Amino acid sequence: MIIIYLIFNFMNSIESGAAERREKGEQFRDLVLFTTTLYGEDQTSRVRSHLAEQMMANAKELGVRCVVVDGGSNKEFLDKMKAFENVTVVEDSSLKMGESRRRALQTAVDMTAGAEQPAFFLWTEPEKCDLITADNLRIMVDGLRKGKADVVVPARRDMSSLPKFQAWIEARANKRAKGVAVAGLPPDGEVEILDLWFGPKMFNIEGARYFLDYKGKLDKWDAIIKPVIDAHRGGKKVVSVPVDYIYDRSQKEDEETREFKKKRFLQYTTILAELGDKFWKK
Repeated sequence: MIIIYLIFNFMNSIESGAAERREKGEQFRDLVLFTTTLYGEDQTSRVRSHLAEQMMANAKELGVRCVVVDGGSNKEFLDKMKAFENVTVVEDSSLKMGESRRRALQTAVDMTAGAEQPAFFLWTEPEKCDLITADNLRIMVDGLRKGKADVVVPARRDMSSLPKFQAWIEARANKRAKGVAVAGLPPDGEVEILDLWFGPKMFNIEGARYFLDYKGKLDKWDAIIKPVIDAHRGGKKVVSVPVDYIYDRSQKEDEETREFKKKRFLQYTTILAELGDKFWKK
């Protein structure tokens, strides 16, 4: 009797675990993550590619489909990406930054064409693996599912984990942004400043059109910022939700250099120049 009881409990445990995994993998069936990659053999690429692999693993655990447009990464990384059953890899080294992001989004949109339920799309840099958690994705997609948002801009609750110069310049840029409505979801999570400089953006198919149709002279980092402004000015609902996100320590250590500070400053000045003075407070 004891043996039968143990076997019964064991089988129930297996069945319960399988059901839990199925439920966990079904909750984000309507979400497609899209991103771009380009990793060589240098130290920075090794640090970042490891984080990208972790992101895809996190997405797989949650049942999130992913599209990766790669611009010519090393074979080892590409082989790992192609091994993920939830990841679609598109290899094209001819595309520039903005073009590659639009190609990834268009592939994601095409994947969901004809689906019974509306699909939602998440852009994020591939190194932001800490963002891909059930809690973060749930709070981002909730407003889209309920029709309360067309574009969701996640806001970092805490920026202290970032490299110091990056945290300073992104906070400065966010404070200078104006003309974009901010609504909090949920109400107790309302934020006063839109974290526009935080890369990730989630949107429905209507919001996706602004990203797909974007045409800018710079067409680099601005390709994920200016469409948010365009969507707001086009009457779409742009909302902000707070998320928990920790900048990876290995990436932070790799980026605490003069060269990366120069890169951050270049991003800041060129994006502001691309958007024009009318969008920014002095």
